[in-house]
Amino acid sequence: MSTDSAVSIAWDVLKWVVIPIKRQFGYVMSSKRYARDLQKEVGKLAYEAERIQNAVREAGDNLRHVYSHVSGWQGTAEKSLKESGDLVGDFEKASKTCCYGTLPDPNFRYQFSRKAKDKIKVIQDLARKGSEFKELNDISSRAPAPGIVTAPTRARREGKEVVQLTTATASASSASTSIRDDGVFKSRAQMIRDIMDALANDSNSVVGVYGMGGVGKSTLLVDAERRIREEKSFDLVAKADVSENPDIKRIQGEIAHALGLSDIKDEDIVSVRAELLRTRLEKEEREKKKVLIILDNLWKGLDLRSVGIPCGHDNKVIGCKLLLTSRNRDVLRREMGCDRDFLLGELQEEEAKELFEKIVGNKVHVDEFKPLADEALHKCAGVPFLILAIAKRFKDAGFSEWKDTLKRIEMSKDKGINDVINKMLQLSYDDLEEEVKLTLRLCVVYGVSEPSLENLVRYGVGLGLYAEYGSIEEARNRLSSIIRTLQASSLLLENGDGGGFKIHDLVREFVASVASRDQPLLVLKDKDKFVIELSKDKVKTCRAICFPYIDMEELPEDLDCPELQMFLLFTNNKSLNVPDSLFKSMRKLMVLSLTGIHLIRSPSSFQSLVILHTLCLHRCTLDDVAILGELKELRILSFMSSEIRRLPKEIGQLVELRLLDLSYCFPLGIIEPGVLGSLINLEELYMEHSFHQWNAVEQTTPTNACPIELNRMEKLRTLHMRFGDPNVLPEDLNLEKLTKYEIRIAYWRWLPKYKGSRTLVLDLDEKSDVLRKGCIQSILGKTDNLILCGLAEIEQSICTLSRKGFPKLKHLKVEDSPSTHFILHSTSHTNFNTLESLILVNLINLEKICYGHISSKSFSALKVVRVVGCHKMEVLFPLSVARELPQLEEVKVVDCRTVQGIVEADDFTKCELPMLRVLKLRKLPNIKNFFTTETAPSSSTSGDPTGTQIAFFNGQQVAFPRLGTLEITGLDNLRYMLSPSMVKSLAQLRELSISNCVKMETIVTEEEGWGIEASETLAFPKLTDLHLRRLESLTCFSRQKCSREARSRDRAKSCSRALFNREVPD
Repeated sequence: MSTDSAVSIAWDVLKWVVIPIKRQFGYVMSSKRYARDLQKEVGKLAYEAERIQNAVREAGDNLRHVYSHVSGWQGTAEKSLKESGDLVGDFEKASKTCCYGTLPDPNFRYQFSRKAKDKIKVIQDLARKGSEFKELNDISSRAPAPGIVTAPTRARREGKEVVQLTTATASASSASTSIRDDGVFKSRAQMIRDIMDALANDSNSVVGVYGMGGVGKSTLLVDAERRIREEKSFDLVAKADVSENPDIKRIQGEIAHALGLSDIKDEDIVSVRAELLRTRLEKEEREKKKVLIILDNLWKGLDLRSVGIPCGHDNKVIGCKLLLTSRNRDVLRREMGCDRDFLLGELQEEEAKELFEKIVGNKVHVDEFKPLADEALHKCAGVPFLILAIAKRFKDAGFSEWKDTLKRIEMSKDKGINDVINKMLQLSYDDLEEEVKLTLRLCVVYGVSEPSLENLVRYGVGLGLYAEYGSIEEARNRLSSIIRTLQASSLLLENGDGGGFKIHDLVREFVASVASRDQPLLVLKDKDKFVIELSKDKVKTCRAICFPYIDMEELPEDLDCPELQMFLLFTNNKSLNVPDSLFKSMRKLMVLSLTGIHLIRSPSSFQSLVILHTLCLHRCTLDDVAILGELKELRILSFMSSEIRRLPKEIGQLVELRLLDLSYCFPLGIIEPGVLGSLINLEELYMEHSFHQWNAVEQTTPTNACPIELNRMEKLRTLHMRFGDPNVLPEDLNLEKLTKYEIRIAYWRWLPKYKGSRTLVLDLDEKSDVLRKGCIQSILGKTDNLILCGLAEIEQSICTLSRKGFPKLKHLKVEDSPSTHFILHSTSHTNFNTLESLILVNLINLEKICYGHISSKSFSALKVVRVVGCHKMEVLFPLSVARELPQLEEVKVVDCRTVQGIVEADDFTKCELPMLRVLKLRKLPNIKNFFTTETAPSSSTSGDPTGTQIAFFNGQQVAFPRLGTLEITGLDNLRYMLSPSMVKSLAQLRELSISNCVKMETIVTEEEGWGIEASETLAFPKLTDLHLRRLESLTCFSRQKCSREARSRDRAKSCSRALFNREVPD
């Protein structure tokens, strides 16, 4: 080996062995230097950390958003500083403990130096990165637009009294049943859910909430907004308070702030600001962002274009959605194009109690305070705003203060509470036209919470409120319009679906107080007030007095009321005596209504009522009414439900009479001849369930009224009357002039209430020719509610009964008529395209509803079909007609022995009934299939050798996308009910009931033979009630997989065998 080679090898050994040893030894020798360097870098990093922390604090104080990478740097720096401090501390401790500090610990110093070197590099990198955060904008940005749903927001309810208190006082009950965990009352929570559902519906772009002041509309919006943000229903939510006098610039600013449109602050011109806002909202629409704008407290229509919200020429919003509140429903509907609105009413009784208790505390449970608390809640009438005001007053008050406050409220002397009520109602009241105010006062004087519209018409006409309207009917229409206006402003409330209404207790008290300043009125509440507190001075100036079912034993001999215009007395005390002189001083009386009393004879003081226009004697016992003939100015006379046996000739002197009501006067047996004919100005005559002993025209010496007398009433437009004997009807009786009528021939029949105003009931015997009489033919063509019974030996088709057809008919019922074979015949030019309900009962010869080739649009408005006991009919409708029933909601076929199908066709074209909600088929022993054709197989196994199973309802043939109730009973041929494809179309089915089908084997069968594959797992997602009864052959519910969602809610009633196979998932 040469010398050079040896040197080379030695050098390599030195390089790979000696040098690393030197480096490792250096870590031991230089440990103090690494400690000093680490401490130096820690100091630099600590400086940067403190500087950045100060900047972050400043950003927070200015509501700025700190960048996430800055927060991340802070966390890393804090961790590194702690770890470095621990490392240096361990070094200093080790240096003191090894041989009392005289000798180093080589191993520890080596480890420390290596860690310190790595940590120094990390700290230097962190310090360098921190030094890049020089300015506030490097560390933070302005807070994200509060309207961004994903951005963190604070729950703010500034400026509003929060009704749903989330933090109860220590004394409040912890077991609340009316308030949810989030502090929202359950009734309000349901409305919020309904609002959110309405907003989620693509067909709704504007949703509104209306209600009287103080009921909690603004608070509801706060809670709704919170829920919307929680569920992230929208990408952006903006809110603005509109108020009574809208400030467009402020509204623009509030919306722009929510959207983060800061540039709008640089513009002062409203139109320029509107253009900026519109451009931004259109940009969000192009980017498919969902935007909700909440506009609270609208008093009138808001011009969306002036604000900058995109809209059409009709002020209908475009590209985003609106959620609105207003006291007035008409503002929402007519001026803002609201698609769906919700009435926010008062709190429920338990909710009101809980809210009151949360403020007042345990006092409400103390015996002496409890009745006062109940009285206070009654006065608040469920209005949150008022409950809070009174509860705060009571919170720290004693028993005597409670009593004094309630007394002052009753006397309208508590300024604080009166101010609260005035704030709620005064502005809405002041905004009404004078005619509307007078009508509202009339509702108050009525004295009951649910006034009768018809009685209000009669009182209003009597007072001359609607004098400019030419007829009673025009006055009625005007009053109906005013009632809707008052409901829209929430001063009257809707009462059910029948068009009724009611008045809120608070509104009644408020209006009575306001009205009494100019036109004093008195509505008594109990007998003590009448006996003790009714001072002579008080009644002397009264314009109106009402005794609403006061439990009085006697009336005063006279009431000195020279200014009185209206006197109402409602009682159930038939023994209450009306003194002769009671009305003596009431010479200005225009309206008198007495209900539930016994008048042995009419008081002589009636004669002093020289300008009386309306007299209502309801549910009274009247022995003699002849004296009423002296009331020559009477316009309205009503004896409704009274016991009156004779209408004397003196009533014929009331030639100014425009309305006479004798309805439900069951004992009325005599109307003296000529009385009705003398009432030449009569516009409305009501005699249903009353007099029916008419004389015929031919009677030489009439002893009773004759129908021909009606011809002298040239102004008569409304007639409700019954004729027991159709032969008394004269051929030339003029009924064509009538615009409203309810005429019954022969049969005393109670009728369902329809919205229609022209009803004709004909219950005939075999020989009757009343249908051919000109007077009946004159109204048959314009009738909207027709009931026919006993048709025999006349035309076979209903459509041929009227010479003018049935262009107005909405409801048709035909019963017990053996001559009826068809309803509509192809040879007739008539159709029933306005008909909404068709009811056929016991028509033993009815073969078809439609015969021959008729127009497919003949029943296009039909909603309800019910067929019972028609034993010759085989099908309900041909397919051509069934396809054109877009509004059909209910089909019911019962006890028809020969029916083989509901829809008849000659091909396999699918039939869809898009609005059908109820389908009931009962006792149809021969029905084979819902959809039947000449060659269609039955629901049992067909003649196919493969044994294909055909379901009664097959999704390839029929579809009911909105069906909610399906009831099948007594279909003896039914074996397989639903195909899988049919199940899929029953997504809305809630109730399924099957019983007495002796051959039924399975509910859901296989779907073979129709060219489709077996279905996937099926579901009835809305099903809540399942009833299976007396199905002797039933082996299983389904031959396919069938998911039963909401299984825990279903109630299955069947035999004990297992109906659901193992493939049914839980």
